[in-house]
Amino acid sequence: MSKHTPGPWKLQECYDGKYEMTHPGEKFEETRLIGVIAPACNIKNDAPLIEAAPELLDIAEYSLKIVESLPCECDSYNGFTCKKHEWERKLRLVINKAKGSNQDG
Repeated sequence: MSKHTPGPWKLQECYDGKYEMTHPGEKFEETRLIGVIAPACNIKNDAPLIEAAPELLDIAEYSLKIVESLPCECDSYNGFTCKKHEWERKLRLVINKAKGSNQDG
């Protein structure tokens, strides 16, 4: 289980040029402030990716489970590593990065 604030996340510009990242509640008083981001030159373009981060992590974790269930087609005799293990490694790396872990997966 992840320790991050679950989605959805919402990024909105404040009056002073900073951006607030919030976790919206059903009612206004249930909305939680996750953090404040200082003005950055590309924040408007990065906002959709930041807002989608929790869902992207969920999809990566789900995808890893699917890939792990696939058959292995490695050829250890010729040193060939199949796509299954390549995708497992890539998914573990991105999941660990999202969770702040230094493990290679």
